[in-house]
Amino acid sequence: MATMSESREVRPSVEHPVAIVLGSGLGQLSGLVKPVRRIPYKEIPGFPQSAQPVSGHVFEATVGTVGGVPVVVYPGRVHLYQGYDAWGVTSVVRHAHRLGCRTIVFACATGAIPGKAEVGLGLITDHINLTGTNPLVGWSEDASAGDGTSYEFVSMNEVYSQRLRGIARKAAEDERIALSEGVLAGVLGPSFETPAEVRALGALGATYVGFSVVLEAIQAHALGMSVLGLTLASNLAGAAGVSHQTVLDVAGNYASQFERLVCRTLRNLM
Repeated sequence: MATMSESREVRPSVEHPVAIVLGSGLGQLSGLVKPVRRIPYKEIPGFPQSAQPVSGHVFEATVGTVGGVPVVVYPGRVHLYQGYDAWGVTSVVRHAHRLGCRTIVFACATGAIPGKAEVGLGLITDHINLTGTNPLVGWSEDASAGDGTSYEFVSMNEVYSQRLRGIARKAAEDERIALSEGVLAGVLGPSFETPAEVRALGALGATYVGFSVVLEAIQAHALGMSVLGLTLASNLAGAAGVSHQTVLDVAGNYASQFERLVCRTLRNLM
């Protein structure tokens, strides 16, 4: 019997394009899109109008196709650490849903918890929300998820689709790309983790730690979207010498693998 999340999944089409939200250093994937329309983030309801993109992010969505697959690509995001609230951080998710997207891919740079993962591409299987907030708090835009279920009490079982994870694993195998997998701990940032915090996160069961995706995934799941979480572990968490620039540098080294992984995954969705 199909799970609830599997029953929600639909094949990509013009009516239901795949949304792709990209993180630090991964936005170059948007260059692969055959564009039909571009949407400045300032036109997205709820997006912070004063926001400026951090390095490695662009605030313009592209609607089009990648390898014939209809997509909407968001090559940047805002973060809690920039002073924005959970509602603003997740505005692109609600925008994608209004455009008809029912499958959404989140990509982000993270730190790998030593002993749990190495630097490289990874697949998010679950998350731990340590940000101290939630995008569903005070949500009154709609009263329910369409089936009588209150947004305030959404089950967080299987936020990340088993089916999509299987497709991504097969794509990595086909492209001969090493792909680790595990649990993402979402934290506030912007400071990187102390060694003591890294040890604590490892004890909690985290594989990766990062400043994004967790709130977006909660919002997408509440809307009934099927979620795939991809990460580039750009450094070992707690290591000395880590900076935003080193994250971008490592992302550049993995850009080709990341693009191949996403393109093959999209193709396998059809």
